[in-house]
Amino acid sequence: MPPDRPTPYSPDLFDPARYVMCESVGYLMSRARNTLAHSIEQEVSSLDITHAQASCLIMLSSGRASTVTDLGRELNTDMGSITRLLSRMEKRGLIERTRRDDDRRVLDLSLTPAGHALAAQLPAVFCKVMAKHFRGFTADEIETLRGMLGRVICNNSG
Repeated sequence: MPPDRPTPYSPDLFDPARYVMCESVGYLMSRARNTLAHSIEQEVSSLDITHAQASCLIMLSSGRASTVTDLGRELNTDMGSITRLLSRMEKRGLIERTRRDDDRRVLDLSLTPAGHALAAQLPAVFCKVMAKHFRGFTADEIETLRGMLGRVICNNSG
């Protein structure tokens, strides 16, 4: 096999007879995600927002999401939770919701000036948390991890 191609998946890697929860890649990924989320929650609390609100602001400001459905898909959250979250953000003057004229079922979302100002502060917060948790990692290790996580995500879409 050429050296630039990954070794094919081996079913032995995920043999239920050898499963140890605390050593499971899925468990470790979940723990890592929860640890990062907790740190972000602590950092954004000084801005008087939650991690979920920060994620919405980043998704909207980056153009990654522009509707309630987009946010639900990107954040893997049910529409009811997203709607309640957006209601709180709208009351705080961070976002605006507008029904589309061509399809009244679709709610377009946009940031208010206050939402833009808050979203502009978030990359520094997220980078601070990432720098703390990835202390001691090389740039190559982070790129490798980014590539692997991207592959895990892509494997789910097929």
